[in-house]
Amino acid sequence: MSYHRKVHLKKLFSWKNEAGEVRDGFPCFSYWICFFRFCIGLQGKEYRMDKIKQEIIRTGRWIKEQKLTWGTSGNISAREGSMVYVTASGTVMGDLREEDILVCGLDGRVIDGEGKPSKETGMHLEVYRRREDVQAIVHSSPFYSTFCACSNLVLKTNLFIESMYYDEAVKYVPYFHAGSKELAEAVRDICGQCHVILMEHHGILAYDKNLAECRAALEVTENVCKMNVLAQMGGIALQEVPAETVKDFLEGGYYKKRRIQNG
Repeated sequence: MSYHRKVHLKKLFSWKNEAGEVRDGFPCFSYWICFFRFCIGLQGKEYRMDKIKQEIIRTGRWIKEQKLTWGTSGNISAREGSMVYVTASGTVMGDLREEDILVCGLDGRVIDGEGKPSKETGMHLEVYRRREDVQAIVHSSPFYSTFCACSNLVLKTNLFIESMYYDEAVKYVPYFHAGSKELAEAVRDICGQCHVILMEHHGILAYDKNLAECRAALEVTENVCKMNVLAQMGGIALQEVPAETVKDFLEGGYYKKRRIQNG
């Protein structure tokens, strides 16, 4: 039982008499009502926490199953209010457990959990602080996305419906060491212009309103990068959808509501 829960229970199971003396037990029926409300509140909070952690675990397994990571590369986070649930340092995406997910404040202070949060937590927090609409972030190193992030290949993204939406205005940041302040600041400065960032010699960062959208962006971008690489290798000229058609597609609501309004 957590420290905070013990404190609350102690308060509920004690009261002061007219002389100001602390006594155990409930002085009246209203205290039972308070107690049950308290328990229901705890259960609701724990249910939400478990749900968020389970979604992070499911996302990690999906990333591994889709071969969108290797080794211990990658990290996942999700936000609820001012709390950020983030994978711990050194964890493997496909083997995540609830105890591998820590809870931090937006200031980076660990609120709940054992161990250290991912060294990339600072980068996640910079995005959350800059983008109030973002509720989930996934960082991974899929083969083709990382391949493109290690090359001078000019990425063509307006290839199909999903790529026109998820990969609108894909941005790049130069190489900085993983977990460094410089990388976090570089991501912070550009994250307002897109929902997918390719980090040179590092991997991909996708962020959106939930983890399902992050997974979609990760998969779509990996396929876009694969198409670009294979076309380059085969001497095939990829034909993009014309810019005016793309604009009409995004602004006309033919797929989903457009998220980026400066394109």
